[in-house]
Amino acid sequence: MSTLIVFLAPPSAAPAGDYRYALTLDGHAVTDHGSVPLALLPHTTRAGGDVVAVVPAQALSWHRVTLPKGVGGTGTNTPRLRAVLEGLLEERLLDDPAALHFALAPGLRAGEPTWVAACNRAWLQAAVQALEAAGRPVARIVPEFAPAAADDTAPAALYATGTPDAAQWVAQGWGPERGVTVLPLSAPALLLLQPP
Repeated sequence: MSTLIVFLAPPSAAPAGDYRYALTLDGHAVTDHGSVPLALLPHTTRAGGDVVAVVPAQALSWHRVTLPKGVGGTGTNTPRLRAVLEGLLEERLLDDPAALHFALAPGLRAGEPTWVAACNRAWLQAAVQALEAAGRPVARIVPEFAPAAADDTAPAALYATGTPDAAQWVAQGWGPERGVTVLPLSAPALLLLQPP
């Protein structure tokens, strides 16, 4: 099955820019990649092909929460769960919770800590709608970087990403909770990161 992976531009980027993409026919090897205007993105080449949208690290904030028992569970997306998440995150968010989209980490179990990703809901909806209008309906939305799973033994990693005018450090699996931290690409920013 072919998969078109589209890297969404950060909310601060110009809306009509090029889209970075990668195309795989088998899910293992990249057969095409590049940066093109939306209308020129390739189509998946086989029936049942998927479009995967990748949310940039700087568009997400990650929060560790423990859902109370009786809330959540696999495949759960209810107004009650949304209300519980808003209550748990209200003091930690810089934006109004109603303006944010929340995504829970896979393998959620009530009563155990889990990761919640938050991003601007209007930005995400506009990005997905633009792809759908161009004939590339999104099947999955994934983060560019995600926190390490509780049982992950991989070492912490530090990446330098972005462009020369918007470079950043991305620390993955860093700190006691093994989360994701995005900082400007500068020597002083490194001082903010505690050794893993």
